[in-house]
Amino acid sequence: MDWAGTAIDYGCFAPLNVFLRVFEEKGVHITYLQAREPMGLPKMDHIKAILNMPEVKLKFQMVHGRDWDSNDLSVMYQSFEKYLFSSLRDFTDPIPGVPETMEILRKRGIKIGSTTGYTQKMMDVVRPEAMAKGYVTDNLVTPDGLPAGRPAPYMIYRNMIELAIPSVDQVVKVGDTIADIKEGVNAKAHTVGVIIGSNEMGLTESDFNLLSSDRKKSLMEEVRNRMLRAGAHGVIDTISELPDYIDQLSDGKSTGNYLLLTPGPLSTARTVREAMLQDWCTWDKDYNEEIVTPIRQKLLELARVDAREYTTILLQGSGTYCVEASIGSTVKPSDKLLIVSNGAYGQRIGTIASYYRLNYEMISISETEPVTGEIVREALEAHKDVTHVAMVHCETTTGILNRLEEVGEVVKEYPVTFIVDAMSSFGGIPIDMKACGIDVLVSSANKCIQGVPGFGFILVSKDKLPACKGNARSLSLDVYDQWETMEKGNGKWRFTSPTHVVRAFHQALVDLEREGGVEARYKRYRENNAVLYEGMKTLGFTPLLPRETQSPIITSFLYPSANFDFQGFYDSLKQKGFVIYPGKISDADTFRIGNIGDVNPDDMGRLLYAIHETPY
Repeated sequence: MDWAGTAIDYGCFAPLNVFLRVFEEKGVHITYLQAREPMGLPKMDHIKAILNMPEVKLKFQMVHGRDWDSNDLSVMYQSFEKYLFSSLRDFTDPIPGVPETMEILRKRGIKIGSTTGYTQKMMDVVRPEAMAKGYVTDNLVTPDGLPAGRPAPYMIYRNMIELAIPSVDQVVKVGDTIADIKEGVNAKAHTVGVIIGSNEMGLTESDFNLLSSDRKKSLMEEVRNRMLRAGAHGVIDTISELPDYIDQLSDGKSTGNYLLLTPGPLSTARTVREAMLQDWCTWDKDYNEEIVTPIRQKLLELARVDAREYTTILLQGSGTYCVEASIGSTVKPSDKLLIVSNGAYGQRIGTIASYYRLNYEMISISETEPVTGEIVREALEAHKDVTHVAMVHCETTTGILNRLEEVGEVVKEYPVTFIVDAMSSFGGIPIDMKACGIDVLVSSANKCIQGVPGFGFILVSKDKLPACKGNARSLSLDVYDQWETMEKGNGKWRFTSPTHVVRAFHQALVDLEREGGVEARYKRYRENNAVLYEGMKTLGFTPLLPRETQSPIITSFLYPSANFDFQGFYDSLKQKGFVIYPGKISDADTFRIGNIGDVNPDDMGRLLYAIHETPY
């Protein structure tokens, strides 16, 4: 729990007027909004944050003829302490509902720790006064003696140590400021914002009650959105809602959500979902030039190729739309397509070729056997008239990882166009498109880059692109026409762009870079898979594939017995907050568990515990 604005001091007014007074003494007028914005930080940091606001900094320079310095900061903080201590006792009343809520939580065995932006000396005044009025916590941590206060997570960690809480998964952080939210997010704790009584609302109780119902609703929605944008996992109107919220969280239903352990759609980061809160115009340069165009360039960088030799085409629809567009635009009726398949998605390429009445040869191998260079060489030698070769990199029917580099080395020896369905691998497994000899690479927004469904993308060698002109047998799936429009229109799409999905994908690319790029994500996915693979074996489940052919994307497991009830198993895990995937292999009963998305090895550990507790 936070203190001021969350549990006591409705509206967080104790420090507010003091900040204004301290700045007035320096001859600098600040507004209530400026004084409130950094609320929740340690008070020295709070003053510093205000001083660094561009408008305040300029005012200080105009008044003093110089920039502020550490001596100014020290003097202002000393004044702040003096004025605050003189009035602190007057702002210790619990916010309505707080004492009752804490009692409910305590009766349920929940420990109540607390963090604050106040120093220990300040809390020596506040805590006894609040306790006498009914607000009692089991622990208090101030920023004193820690490496940093908010938004750093150290106060939460200190609470965990002092209250003997072994895992951050057992912690809910509750607060009313953006600094509170960021403190919880940085600690990787489930973070909840409270609206009414908050600093973000910034009203006294009487002023709030005087508002019309429409104004209350509007103001609360503004606060809710600010907290969600800051990273809050949930936002409640009043503190009294907290016990029910925690009950739902314990049941895995806090926001009607669960962890998607599937190959896409998958669990996305909050930053990605929040990116869809704004509407965009498809004709505006802010969208086409500042979102679409950078996406096209970034995808080439991820494929390790140069824009002088390769280009990116974005296309509405699912990944299959892009596979069909690629096949339909690149393979002419006079050409011959070789498809090497070891699963349902390789077979789907064959279905597309049949729809288009293309001349093709399907080489089908066992679903548990990887596509190798040797297999492709034998096929090319047996079918000398082949002009195009298509394969799936990671076949999510089973989770098998086909030997892309090895196949690429073989394909480069022949005068063919190499088409790769990298739907479930691109962005999560390093791919050097040129080194692998790939001419056309297809993937989707909702896979390893961790966006949401709605569009896919095709990376194409510019040497192969002219052959696509006029070859498409579909208006919507014309790769060349889509590329030409995007080139001439600086990112403009031919038909209505899925703007929200594209913006979310742009954010997903930012998140990928922050994680450390494809190599870092590949490492996390492999760690996820290792925990799952070995843990499931310990629980008595047999992986379908051996480690050497298992991808880090999705893992298949055999049914543990002939009477295994997958639907019951699935439903039980869903109740615990995990959604897995049914099997798709033709000659064995399996189910699948995805390792990709906004999940980490700890999530795999929690899943294993849930499976251990699930009868099967």
